[in-house]
Amino acid sequence: LEMTGLDPDRDVIIEMATIVTDSDLNTLAEGPVIAIHQPEEILAGMDEWNTRQHGQSGLTQRVRESTVSMAEAEAQ
Repeated sequence: LEMTGLDPDRDVIIEMATIVTDSDLNTLAEGPVIAIHQPEEILAGMDEWNTRQHGQSGLTQRVRESTVSMAEAEAQ
């Protein structure tokens, strides 16, 4: 998971991805990587580190452009 910060009571998920492995950490299956749309006010509330990191990686822009809601991401 990627979140807007480290506080699970305040911050929200902006990207999720899954990888299923066996006990030796060999990859058995990979799920989709999903950027989850969040409104601009949520993104504007990120601290400096998250703003810089997610901005440089392109994640913030992918979140802005995403049409996938949290409920839709959970269903996938």
